[in-house]
Parts: sequence; C-alpha cells; structure tokens
Amino acid sequence: MKTINCIGCGKLGKTILKLIVDKQLAYVNDIVNQSLHSARESVKFIGQGNALSKLDEITPADIYFIATRDDAIQTVCEELIRKNLLKPGSFILHFSGSLSSDILSSARMAHCYIASAHPVKSFSEPSIVVNTFLGTYIALEGDQEAVTSIGDLLKGIGGTIFNIKKENKRQYHAAMVIANNYLTTLHFQAMKNLKNSGVDEKIAKNLVSMLMNDSLNNVNRLNHKDALTGPIQRGDTMTIKGHMEALKTDPTSIAIYTALGKGTLSLTSHDPSKKKELEDLLSGDQDMKHTSAISNIRSHL
Repeated sequence: MKTINCIGCGKLGKTILKLIVDKQLAYVNDIVNQSLHSARESVKFIGQGNALSKLDEITPADIYFIATRDDAIQTVCEELIRKNLLKPGSFILHFSGSLSSDILSSARMAHCYIASAHPVKSFSEPSIVVNTFLGTYIALEGDQEAVTSIGDLLKGIGGTIFNIKKENKRQYHAAMVIANNYLTTLHFQAMKNLKNSGVDEKIAKNLVSMLMNDSLNNVNRLNHKDALTGPIQRGDTMTIKGHMEALKTDPTSIAIYTALGKGTLSLTSHDPSKKKELEDLLSGDQDMKHTSAISNIRSHL
C-alpha cells in the first residue's frame, strides 16, 4: 500500500485523505500544518497519520500532497528538495485550480514525478463532503507517470477524472470561480436588493434560491438560449431603464446588472440593431446621447 504525506492539510486535504483511508487505498504517513493543534485535528478527522508542525520532521513517502494556499506551493516544494526530504520516484501533487503542475518542476531534480489535480467541488464542510464526493469531477494534468497513478487513486475515492492542458489552467479556474464563488455573490446581491425593496429576509432568501434552482434546472433540461427569460430576452427597454434607475444609487448592483446584461445579449435572437440598442442602453450611451442632444439645443437658444 502506498504512503502519503500531506503538507497544508486543510478542508480539501482532510476530505481527500479521509476518503482514501476509508477506502483503504493508501496509508497516510505524516500531516504537516503550521500549528501542531491544526495537524492533530486533521489526523483526528482522517483517522490516520502523524501530526507535525515542522516540515523537516517529515519522513519519506510514495506520494506528497501539497495542499497549501497557492502562493506557498512552490516554496514548499523547493524546501522539500533543499532539505532532501523527497523520496526518488515519488509523486508530488498540488490541488490548485489556477496553477499548473509546472510550479512543481523543481521536484524533477529529485527524480520525482509531478501532477496537479483540482476537484471541482466546494470543501467548506469536510464532514458533509466525504458523503457527497462520489462523482466529483477532477481536472488532472502533469507527468504521465503521476497522472496515471494519481488518477487511479482519485478514481478509487469516487472521482470522475478529466484531463486539461496545463497552459489553460487559469482560464479554466476563472470559469470555476464564476460558476461557484460568483453564484454566491449573485445570491447575496439579489437578496440585498429584495430586502431593500421591503421583502422579508427569509422570504428573500427563499425567492432567490428558488429562482436560481429553476434556472439551473432549465439550462440542464434545455439549453442556454431556450432557458433564458426576462427583459433582455424580450428586448424590453422600458423595464431595463426602470431597473437601472432603481439601482443607480448602488454602484455594485448597477455594475453587476449592466455587465451581466451585456453578457446575456449573445443568448438572444434579436437582430443586430436591437442588440446595439440594448448594449447602448446598458452602457449608459443613450443617456449620454440624450444629454448631449439637450446641450446642443440649449447652445442654439
């Protein structure tokens, strides 16, 4: 059975290792966190491993998980090399969505294989995620030896592996942020405006959640164009003007509304002139043209 060391064992690391231990796919060797208390909490959750707070206390393993924040990944990898803590032939893996496996390229000097795996899932509550992980998509890239071995391990805990080109990682991760993090932001902004309009907070939350769920269900059942509803889809300029007037005192809300409105135009079936009219309206160009026209009239009076 292969052994695993994990450096920076937070919510994601704990979840992945707990699943590996429960499936008896590998043995967790050392857990290294910034504080010994945190490392012990991770070991307790995983059910296996030695809790450490110093990297130089780590013992050799077949697989090294670097599950730190992104800006620490390369530093940790280079420190493992500098302190001669890597076992030749082992696999070095990080879980960043935006960084490629190249950030670990120095590990090749220690005759190791590198890879990057990004589980497309929110790990906010590991105790819940371990029960809902089955079928989770995982983007994987790196040295073929590492991709094969790590891919088998992640498939074993229920992951659905897909390959991604390392040069596309940043664009890929930006898409994940839009889909996940910004959906939460949109929920918050919609709720805020509902509450400002006098709707009870509990009702506002239920309304926004219901509408978002309905939209996602429609997209999955139909397609983006057929699922689209609302004033942009109808070309209802009066409604859009009314919305922009109501939101103008809140810079964040008006910026979100107009930016997403422009992004929605490509999903509509309007002719080019109508799309231009709506884009100008969302850009505020019509108001500027109107103001300019009034100024010209006044200058001739």
